[in-house]
Order: sequence, then structure tokens, then C-alpha cells
Amino acid sequence: MGTRTILFLAFLLGGMASAGQAFPNDPYYGNQWYGPLLGLPAAWDITQGRSDVTIAILDTGVMANTPDLAGRLLPPLSATGSPALDGTTNHHGTWVASVVGMGINNGLGGAGVGDFTLLPVTVTNSAGGNMSEWVAEGIRLAADAGARVINVSQRTLSYSLLNEAAGYARSKGALVFVAAGNTDRRWGLTGCDNLVFVAGTDDQDARWDGGAEGSTWGPFVDLAAPAWHVVVADPTLGSGYGIGDGTSFATPLAAGAAGLVWSVAPSLTPEEVLAILYDTAVDLGDTGRDDVFGHGRLDIGAAVSLARDISGLPEPATLGLLAAGLVLWGAGRRATRPR
Repeated sequence: MGTRTILFLAFLLGGMASAGQAFPNDPYYGNQWYGPLLGLPAAWDITQGRSDVTIAILDTGVMANTPDLAGRLLPPLSATGSPALDGTTNHHGTWVASVVGMGINNGLGGAGVGDFTLLPVTVTNSAGGNMSEWVAEGIRLAADAGARVINVSQRTLSYSLLNEAAGYARSKGALVFVAAGNTDRRWGLTGCDNLVFVAGTDDQDARWDGGAEGSTWGPFVDLAAPAWHVVVADPTLGSGYGIGDGTSFATPLAAGAAGLVWSVAPSLTPEEVLAILYDTAVDLGDTGRDDVFGHGRLDIGAAVSLARDISGLPEPATLGLLAAGLVLWGAGRRATRPR
């Protein structure tokens, strides 16, 4: 049996909301330092997501009584051979789901990446432990259920099983995003090209290093996203919200970015969506792709803007440009970190 990525709520939010926030009006958005960094306000000017874009959360279940997820949760599925968990014993799945799916501008808590439909898929036991076979089956279940984006904020033993399942999901038009892990060391995994691995960054656009834990790096890393002090919802907390650290929370930010891109341009293939995310990412570390940040730190605003521009092109010109190499379209748009 594999082990889930070990993450936690660092502290409760209380009395920390920024006053006078116009949009979104979610009181804890002022604590989401990564929102402006990722260009979320610019993305939301274009789209706040669509309910017909389903994002599957393969985890420990999601608490249906989470106010900030109301009206967004589909009936849960289970890949374990046991009934679906409701998220009340282990809250990790609720935290992950809230990062991508909290309501935007609904006057509650924080803001998710977009207003999507969320599909909880149980892939763990009640203690949070998984088997790779469960996770792989969860990927297939989610793809068969129509999910366009599948989030796996779990660490497991056999990524080859997940990669095979993700190939099936890709054939159904879906992308699978996976947490890189919190081992704070290099990992030499290769050969899992159907999985999109997301590493973690901090508020300085450096590799997230939490002391005892830190973002795993290696040749498998595809993208990076904030993994430090990410606002999560949890109805069992006094404020209903908390702060989480780790690549489990970076991953749903990337998954949500794909959801927003598909909200603007639903006819794009998974490969085209990935090309947009990679081409618009902020290049950190060594020039070009590197083992710490992959293709760079996610820039959701730039990705959604490029998707909008592409979606305005007549078919099949859009597909032709992408097939010829999206870098030709976006070469002048790629951001780099000031050095």
C-alpha cells in the first residue's frame, strides 16, 4: 500500500482578511498571496470557469457540508471496492477540492481557481493510505464519468500503473495532474509522460522548502505552482478555513488552470491545453525546462488569455497552429523571472 503525501493545516485563519476587497468579495482572498502572482484576477476577467467542466478529486472523499463547495459536488465514486468515503475522517480530500473549487465572489471564505463541477473519487482507506491499483482505477472511473481534469494529490508506489491509466484518460480527452511530493530531495522517476507532475514554490518563486518537508524535484517534474500557505476550506475548523503547505495544494492550482483553459476553449485537445500551460509558464531556475520547476511556474492569467486568443481563430486554423508548435504563437509572451 502506498502512502499519501503528508500535509497539514498550518493554522486557522482569523482576523486576517483584507478590508475593502472589491473583487472577489471572498473575505479571505486577501490571504491568497498567490492569486495575483498566478494572474487569477486577469483570468477571471475572461472566465470564472464553467459548470460543464468537471474536475475529479481522487483522494479521501470530500465533505458535502462544506459551504464554499455547495452546489458543485457530484455524487462520489469509489475505486477501492468499498463505499465512497465522505471526507469526515480524513479531511485531505476536502482541502484539495477547496483549492480548485471554492466559490468565487460568493462572499464566503477564500476563492478557488474556478467555478467547476467537482467529482470526488475515493482512492484511499479512512486513514488516508492508498494502493496504486485504487488510484489507477480512480483515474479510469473519472475519465469514464466525463471528467476533463483529474487531480491526484497522493503519493503512491507504482506510478507506471497511474501512467497507464492516465493514457486511457488522455484518450478520453482528460488530463491527469499529480503532486510531485514533499520528500525535499531529488527523485529520478522517468517514463510517465501521461502524468503531469506539479512541484511546489513559495512566495519568493523559489522551490518550496518547509524545513522537515520540501518539494521533490527531478526529471519527471512538468510544472510548478505555489505550495506554501494555500487557503483551504474545512467546515470542522472554527473559521471554516485554514492554511495548507505542500505539493498537494500546488496540484489543484494547476488542475484548475487546465479547467479554466477548457472553459474558454472547450475544443482543445489535452496536448494543446498542456502546450498552453507550458508555453505561458514563468521560467524559473535554469533557462528552459529544469528538474526543479519543470517548464516553469504556472501563470493562469497568461494561459487563459492565450486560450482566448486561440479560441477566436477559425477552425481548423487553431489546430494547425498548435500542431505546428505553440511556441511559435506564444514565443513573445513567455514570461521570465527578473534576474
